[in-house]
Amino acid sequence: LPNSEGKCPIDAEENVGNVANTCASDGLRRNDHMSRQDGMGTGSSPEPNSPKKDICYICGSDLTRIKTGLRGRVAHMKRCSAKYGKVLGGRDAMNNDGEYDADFVTGGTEEAPSGHNSKKVSDVFNPYDKDQWHGDASSELEANRPMSICNSQPKGVEGKQTMLQQFFKAPVRSLTNVLMAGAKQAAKGKAILASKGPTATSGKQSYRKGHWRSNNRRNGNCPSYKRIPGTDFICDGFHYARRTLSENYFLTHFHSDHYGGIGKTWSEGTIYCSLPTANLVHEQLGVDKRYLHPLPMNTPTVIASKDKPITVTLLNANHCPGAIMFLFEVGNRRILHVGDFRWNREFMMQMPQLRAFSTSSPRLDEIFLDTTYCNKKYTLPTQAEAISAAIQVAENEMSTSKKDIKNKTLFLFGAYTIGKERIYTSVAEKLKTKVYVDSRRYRILSSLEWPKERMQLFTKNKSETSLWVVPLGSVNFKQMRDYMDEGNKNKAFTAPYGRVVGFRPTGWTFKPAMQDKSQRTLPCGRPKPGSKLISSKTSGRYTIHGVPYSEHSSFPELVDCLECLKPKKITPTVSVSKSEEQVELLLSAL
Repeated sequence: LPNSEGKCPIDAEENVGNVANTCASDGLRRNDHMSRQDGMGTGSSPEPNSPKKDICYICGSDLTRIKTGLRGRVAHMKRCSAKYGKVLGGRDAMNNDGEYDADFVTGGTEEAPSGHNSKKVSDVFNPYDKDQWHGDASSELEANRPMSICNSQPKGVEGKQTMLQQFFKAPVRSLTNVLMAGAKQAAKGKAILASKGPTATSGKQSYRKGHWRSNNRRNGNCPSYKRIPGTDFICDGFHYARRTLSENYFLTHFHSDHYGGIGKTWSEGTIYCSLPTANLVHEQLGVDKRYLHPLPMNTPTVIASKDKPITVTLLNANHCPGAIMFLFEVGNRRILHVGDFRWNREFMMQMPQLRAFSTSSPRLDEIFLDTTYCNKKYTLPTQAEAISAAIQVAENEMSTSKKDIKNKTLFLFGAYTIGKERIYTSVAEKLKTKVYVDSRRYRILSSLEWPKERMQLFTKNKSETSLWVVPLGSVNFKQMRDYMDEGNKNKAFTAPYGRVVGFRPTGWTFKPAMQDKSQRTLPCGRPKPGSKLISSKTSGRYTIHGVPYSEHSSFPELVDCLECLKPKKITPTVSVSKSEEQVELLLSAL
């Protein structure tokens, strides 16, 4: 045990050294190294510019934080050696002082060079290098950047990839280059998985006494609607992730019901997704970049599945930022997994991959369909119509606010962690005002690769604007009072808010035509533009407007999707216990 100065007596040091040597491949004692590790042996202190001595050679952690002395340090280094593919043994591995360390070498090294003045090993694996995406993702994204996404950009300056605007230059690739790229990616993926060693964990959250685990593995076996036929690919099935199941996982978008099961210690395989989603998974969930492979939009990419090349193309899902659909080409079969999507014929049929299915050349073999609103009663206005109605209501409320200083209005827009951005940004642009978001939401929005001009719309200062973005569940009469009190703090020299108007953008607020006779509808069941789309409730100084804005396809839109794409097989991904009923209902409406 360490003495009062934090150093170990010689006897204790020898005992710990013997324990360490039991696991060493050459069976030699390392007392001289242990003394050097604790700052003993030479009485001199390190030079000001020399590397720090008390740092783990393998992971780079500060060993001075370990309170159990030398025994704890040895145990820490043993865990690192197992976790990061290094073994105890070999005489001359390098330590952090530029010298060769006698206790650690990289696995497979026969004998490292000896001597205090030897050069530092250059191929040491650094587990904390998180600046690079998995495989060739960085070069692929750079090669497939959009030509122009903003008219205000200077000539010659390429824009960043964004899910809001799709002006991409279609790259020309030869079959040889595509196959070679896929083989190279697969080889690197396997090397990364192997380097983690057998002790790596799946990233599941630990069980806490008295609480259920939020991402508990569900019944052990991955269901068929999360498997891509003919491959080992798993799509949005991270609850079931394990190495024996697959090395290739696909994430459609950053919503918890889809990324559930991913944790900061994720190491079960490579996660393929869009660039905005990869940024969010890395920054919000803490996943190492080495396990994230963002793919370019609208560009076929070959990924190996059981030594078989599969072509994968990312298409805009018209859901939340970063949300995509995966088009898999498995041999002669075409499989489309939409994740969560809002079908829009005018927008979707501009994609050549989908337009080809409308002419059955080639034929779409299977579609994994988002059936959130798979019921005839769910008929929603288009997103453009809902946004237009919200803007009209917001303008009326703003006019009321300006007429009387006592009616100065605070506007609250409900939103998910990611999602609903289109509606509140549209209202803000029309009202020519900024949007307040908290620090966490601002970081999330900054991860979406949006142009600088769009990010200038947001502020973290509440006093700069009367339009705030809040969690969707917070738009209720009880919490609106709290927001008014918060907005009126430090208002000694400005007029306080006298009213609060909240907007709840969700498709569930819309009353179908069969329940509300005042709503005029088109023959397909969709409400006519200009009809009463907004439902409002008022309690004193507080008003809530329900906006039928949804990022999921309504029932008529699902039917239209099937009419356009003509799939041979439909696989529902929502309420899967009623899959047969859903398929029959959709087919009967065609």
